[in-house]
Amino acid sequence: MLTRLQRAGFLLPFVVIVLVFIVLPAILGLISSFTNYSPLQQHPVHVVGLENYARVFSEPEFPVSLRNITIFTIFTVSLELMLGVLLAYILRVPFRGRSFVRVVLLLPWLVSPIANGVMWHYIFNQPGFPNLLGSSTALIVVMLVEVWRVAPFVTFLVLPGVLGIGQQNWDDATLLGLSSFTKLRFLVLPRLKTLLLSIGMLLVGQALGAFETILIFTGGGPGSATVTPGLYAYQSAIKTYDWTRGVPASWLIALAVLVVGIIYVFVTERERTLGTKS
Repeated sequence: MLTRLQRAGFLLPFVVIVLVFIVLPAILGLISSFTNYSPLQQHPVHVVGLENYARVFSEPEFPVSLRNITIFTIFTVSLELMLGVLLAYILRVPFRGRSFVRVVLLLPWLVSPIANGVMWHYIFNQPGFPNLLGSSTALIVVMLVEVWRVAPFVTFLVLPGVLGIGQQNWDDATLLGLSSFTKLRFLVLPRLKTLLLSIGMLLVGQALGAFETILIFTGGGPGSATVTPGLYAYQSAIKTYDWTRGVPASWLIALAVLVVGIIYVFVTERERTLGTKS
């Protein structure tokens, strides 16, 4: 048996790596969001408090980006989970070429978000292609593209859970004359509740920071129709080199993801407690 000191010795390299390459840069970035620091300017650095955050919220584009990302997250995550479970339900039945179909379905996720943005930008800008990227429809199109990219990945994660449901359960449900919808509701979803909660948390975190595909696909336009906080932060910090806007915006995204994580921990702990009592 390893002693505590030996176990600590094994963990030490991992702890050092996390502290040096993750924790320390994050702390420095957070501190810089409360200063006037910018790597391309030579003025003295001093603390400005919440001034940078107030400036971000005072600009018309950022509140619009908050509205966009709220709609984007609710719509895409809900549809991705529903389609992912539905596809997994369909793929539970063995058929010739099922493995090939599973690989093909995963291709949109395997291709990088940048490449996806390039592809869809090319498709929607072909001569004669219907103009679906107007100010009233652009966000809908962007959301559907995101669902197309992520839903098969949800299927990939959910399918093992669906396949883990014993055949006897399926046979009993069929003998009872249950419809496919009823099987999904009462046979599949209760058994996958914890898994779907975990996947949903990951999808929400990913959606809140979405910007790569949108950057190439629409550039946040037309106007601010598809701008997100992630895209706002990127354009501020990288394109215009304005760190006093980009860094605070990035940390607001991190805060939103942190809140989602805390809610997830609370809900899963509550579920675990209720499960233990029952």
